[in-house]
Amino acid sequence: MRVLVALDLDQTVVFSRRSAGEAGPSVVVEQRDGEQLSSMTVGAIMAYGELAGRHTVVPVTTRTVAQYSRIHLPAAARYAVCANGGVLLVDGERDPSWADAVAQRCRVAAPLADVEARLRVVEGEPWVRLVRTAEGLFAYLVAQNRADVPKSWLAALAADLAPLGWAVSMQGRKVYAVPQALSKAAAVRHLLDLLGADLLLAAGDSLLDQPMLELAAATGGAAIRPAHGELHDLGWMGAHVTAASGARAGEELLRWLSVQADARGRG
Repeated sequence: MRVLVALDLDQTVVFSRRSAGEAGPSVVVEQRDGEQLSSMTVGAIMAYGELAGRHTVVPVTTRTVAQYSRIHLPAAARYAVCANGGVLLVDGERDPSWADAVAQRCRVAAPLADVEARLRVVEGEPWVRLVRTAEGLFAYLVAQNRADVPKSWLAALAADLAPLGWAVSMQGRKVYAVPQALSKAAAVRHLLDLLGADLLLAAGDSLLDQPMLELAAATGGAAIRPAHGELHDLGWMGAHVTAASGARAGEELLRWLSVQADARGRG
């Protein structure tokens, strides 16, 4: 039985200083202009390498391709999913057939420009750091501090965008507005068929990861989430939950995935 492990990155196995908590010894895996942005614990580095050495591990991230390329993971990945399922990389190159499929799926939602305009309405507020679009597929806002994001504004944004075919998710200081038709789960489902994998294991921490975790469970596999993040704050219990939080949770879930993968299949 061939196992595919779909692995969210940020706040699942890769952590900023702000989100790492009491991590212990760690290794920097992402830098930009000399600034250290993200790291993994030493144990997570080892566990990731062991898992990828025996099974097919697919990084699945909301990051753009450029943002993903800054991360130096412990093992090379032939396949990666970026832009919340909008981009499939095969040997580092974009898969054009998947890009066409995504464009077709997203036609049912309101145009990106309309959604971006709704975020830019608050761009001048003191709690907003910046507003950006990603890969021409979705938009996001970065706040100065997570606690400063008005809950009333966030709720109103979600209610406003839902009828337009868009969903809202808050991860750390970022507020994402993403077409409902654009999902990590759809890209992972495509990869399962493409690779002829028999079993899906998945890990993630956010609402954008939830459909992917549910796909793993629904197809006879298994899923795990850390004891922190958006899903944890919502009390979502549709997956195994780590005992640890912060970067230690990343290490724990990688070891859990390794045990599950070894017990159920082959690389």
